Amino acid sequence: MTLNQQAASGQVADDVEIAAMVAGKDGLRVLLQPQVDLLTGRIVSAEALARWQHPRLGTVMPADFIPSINRQGLDRKLFERVSVRVIEMLQTMRRAGVAIPVAINAPASTLSDAGAVESLLQRIRAAELPASLLRVELTEDQPIRELDVLRASLLKLEEAGCEVSLDDFGTGHASLKLLSAIPLSEVKIDQYFVTRMRRSAVAFEVLRTAAELATRMGWRVVAEGVENVEDIPALRAAGCRYGQGYALGRPMLLDELMIRLRTQYDGGEPLAASAAYASSWIQAYGGGAVKSEADRVQAIQPVATQ
Repeated sequence: MTLNQQAASGQVADDVEIAAMVAGKDGLRVLLQPQVDLLTGRIVSAEALARWQHPRLGTVMPADFIPSINRQGLDRKLFERVSVRVIEMLQTMRRAGVAIPVAINAPASTLSDAGAVESLLQRIRAAELPASLLRVELTEDQPIRELDVLRASLLKLEEAGCEVSLDDFGTGHASLKLLSAIPLSEVKIDQYFVTRMRRSAVAFEVLRTAAELATRMGWRVVAEGVENVEDIPALRAAGCRYGQGYALGRPMLLDELMIRLRTQYDGGEPLAASAAYASSWIQAYGGGAVKSEADRVQAIQPVATQ
């Protein structure tokens, strides 16, 4: 099976196999999914995504092994393994002159661990990389039990130069208390709203309101799950400057991302001209944001070659 295929059998590996994979057995793959500036079409960062290439099941997706990792208390170990891979990737990109920030996912339990944070910072220093090239993405698959401890760890990362991103904004455990307590540079609006906004005025307005709040706080706004290029003008109208999803780039190997970055840095064409920001669902869709097939081609081509 290819890297982009999920195991078709529906089987799930057992805890023993998953623990062995996390401990260092061959099979862990780290792919990179680009994040794109929706006004220019340029790749500005990427997210590291874990995949498990199982000898019997094929490619096993995180949804099939992360629950076991959480249950076995192996979150920190997986975070450390992915961090090592990402730092190696960043070194490779930097030597090639195409380095962009890369985000690593971690739950609150891992980021509340002072040892995990210090170990990450030591690896960055040892690799002689700018800390700004590594972004930590707080996932919302676990409730936050010790907010003060988490805040202290995230402040340490921020002080070192690492940005902090909040994943799945709008559907996870985040509250206004959390948003006001932790240092953030970016929020990623959950794909639930992105995939529904074209058929629901309510979903569009929720997305727009969340983006407006984040913008006022000085955070970057990223729309997750962008699976249709025709969504791009409406996302811009809603205030989402950045996007991530299959329409903009599937999770890929480092070599493929570097080819796209090299094309971009060598003068690749930007996305179609900026759309004016609108404030309502009717303006975003009733006005015909993508007006012709030529516009669609112009919008698609630069993204495909970045």
